[in-house]
Order: sequence, then structure tokens, then C-alpha cells
Amino acid sequence: SVSGIKFATNGNYCQTEIIKVYRMKKCMMVLGGLLLLVAGTPALASDDRPIDVSELPAAARQFIKTHLAGAQVSHATVDGHLFDKEYKVVFTDGREIEFGKNGDWEEVDANRGQFPIAVLPQSIRSYLSQHYPDMPVMKADRGRYGYEVKLRNGLELEFDKSGRLYKIDD
Repeated sequence: SVSGIKFATNGNYCQTEIIKVYRMKKCMMVLGGLLLLVAGTPALASDDRPIDVSELPAAARQFIKTHLAGAQVSHATVDGHLFDKEYKVVFTDGREIEFGKNGDWEEVDANRGQFPIAVLPQSIRSYLSQHYPDMPVMKADRGRYGYEVKLRNGLELEFDKSGRLYKIDD
């Protein structure tokens, strides 16, 4: 036996095993190359580039018109990924909004500006006005499972999709 290949009295068995080993090595090399290609694709696919506000999805433009009427846009960008797009709009007063590919808001960051509280569901607004009436909202994230709201005092409140508080993190 040489390199794990068993020799047989007829030469066909040996030749068959060598071909199998060769094919296996070739397959592993191809799979390794594909793995490198797939791992490197997200970095190559991203193209964070500036866009005009008119290039935002209709829902994003309507959101800005409704909740930030009169606010001046500093710049807008689109970050194109392999299967997804994200939009970001930065205003001259420091506020930032991130939108998903359909134009639905995903994150609103007030920074130095005023948070547009009306973007949050009524149940969350009611909770905030009852429990934190004088504490401004600084940031809100909307995800698949609910909302995360960060207050100026550093508290992070997490709400489910129905607007029920389930976690407070300080």
C-alpha cells in the first residue's frame, strides 16, 4: 500500500483509486476557491455611494415629508449589498435616518436634533409620556421583533411589535 492506495493484482483497481484521489483533491480545491469567493463577495458588493433624495424609495421620501418637513438634508447615500440595499439620510441638524430597501425606516438617530416622536407607535408614545415625560428620545431602532428606544439619560427600552415593554437596559 502506497499513500493509502491498495495495490491489487490487476492494474485496474490501482488506477481507479488514483483517479478517485485525484478527483477528490480537485473537488476540494474548487470548493475552497468557491468558499473564498463567497466570503469575499460582501466586501466587493458594497458600494456606499451618494444619491439625490429623489432617488430614495417612495416610502422614505414620504416619511421625510411627513415627519421632518422643513428639515434640510445634508446628504443621502445608498449602500448596495449583494441582495439588499440600505439608504441613509443625514440632515444638517445632525439627525440621521436609515431606511431599508423598501423605504421603511429602520433607525432614527436624533443626535443633536429633535426626535420625531410620531414615528413610534401610539402605545410606545403613551408609555414614554407616562413614565418618562421630560426625557427626550435620542434614538429608535425598528427590527423584525419590535422596537428599541434610547433615551437621553442612557436608558434603553425594548418593546415588542405590539408596543409592550419587555426590557429596560441602563
